[in-house]
Amino acid sequence: MGGSGTSRAVFSRLWEAYGHGRLDDALHLIDPDCTLRVSVTDRIYRGHDGVRAGMVEFRKAWKSATLTSDEVIEVDSQTIVVTGHVTAFDHSGKRIYDAPLVWMALFSEGRLLGVTSYASRADALTAAAEARSEVE
Repeated sequence: MGGSGTSRAVFSRLWEAYGHGRLDDALHLIDPDCTLRVSVTDRIYRGHDGVRAGMVEFRKAWKSATLTSDEVIEVDSQTIVVTGHVTAFDHSGKRIYDAPLVWMALFSEGRLLGVTSYASRADALTAAAEARSEVE
């Protein structure tokens, strides 16, 4: 896997595409069987259609959202843990979500396989270590 295919590089490209409202342009970086489990909803989103559906749901529920990425930890070549913060406002301008962002993301062959939210950085790092040991 070349430098542009590292998990950190793929994540950065997806983060940028999301931030600019162009996630559809980056679907080639997302595995067709990708699974997203994010804390802002109880749903699990699967595949490209699931990613699109999740984005539509978020846009309908939130007038605006700010997601910050404060730390990206490359656990290994296929696993990263991202920490940051999410603040979201509804269409009346009321803040409805304000919480830490903690994700573990798995990659293979330059594509995102899945994202799972965790309550803490320590929980995400533990899950990343467990995921790695399952592969070995």
